[in-house]
Amino acid sequence: MADIVLNDLNLPPALLEAPRQFTCWAQEQLLAEQRASTPAVPLYHYTGESSFRGILAAEHFWCFSHQQQKDPNEFEYSLRMARDVIREVGASRDFFTHHFCACVDDLLETNKLAGPFEFYLASFSRHRDHEPQWREYGDCGKGFAIGLAPSLFRPDIDVLIPEANKNLHIGRVVYGEADTRARHLAAIAKAAEITSAMGAANPNLVRAARPSHYLATMARELLAQQLIWNCLTAKEARYHDEREVRGIIMNVTANFDPYRKTFGKRAYVEHQLDLKSPGAIAEILIGPLAHSSADDMVRDFLRAHGYPSGIPVLRSASTI
Repeated sequence: MADIVLNDLNLPPALLEAPRQFTCWAQEQLLAEQRASTPAVPLYHYTGESSFRGILAAEHFWCFSHQQQKDPNEFEYSLRMARDVIREVGASRDFFTHHFCACVDDLLETNKLAGPFEFYLASFSRHRDHEPQWREYGDCGKGFAIGLAPSLFRPDIDVLIPEANKNLHIGRVVYGEADTRARHLAAIAKAAEITSAMGAANPNLVRAARPSHYLATMARELLAQQLIWNCLTAKEARYHDEREVRGIIMNVTANFDPYRKTFGKRAYVEHQLDLKSPGAIAEILIGPLAHSSADDMVRDFLRAHGYPSGIPVLRSASTI
């Protein structure tokens, strides 16, 4: 996400060093997290028959807007926690730390997680043949689970592809308050530290550029480079059994204009994956309540669409 440029405030080079430093730190954090998130075993996407056919026929996944997920309040949990941490850090007597945190909190109050951005999500699970996943996402056991090989989820490089819909970042979901707060605190404290150090070293430049411009640049950099990601990959502890891994596509809103589509009232973008490459699909599981001819249907469908032979097609052992 390093190439999402938000700074349009014409700050002098000495002050632009602050967002540059934070961007470098944030990219190291995100790439380390993505390396840790790269699966060693297949990830599973549970779905109904219609979506199953669509994914395999077109070799793409529909990534839906974060504002139109099944639980519309899902991201309020982590966002609320982020704002609590921002206020705690902002209680400092240091001028720049205090006002930087106030600026970030104001942006979140006004824009929530959106602002100049859009985010699109695809969900996968580390669970193989998991009864709750069949119930919730696999058409109550009548659907299918596509087992995707780890090779499809290599860590991303820190350069964005020009087409916004191609920039899929992978992150494991963090569950529970302790881990969520720790991630927020690390990012917020680091951004505040850099903001304060650079501002204190260049007080005349800050005054000339206006403190609000400098602080707004750093606040938006924190949102773009770390805080939004942390909010999109955190859930309450009660969901920990999902073992979810998220594919996240993020960019400024205008960059999605050529790729945004709608299904019903839900906005989505299509993300292409090379599903026909050898070994890309580790296996396909057929739901425990799928129709009796589903095995033959899947094999015929794979053959008709040019998939490599030998992809295991197995029946779920779950009971629903």
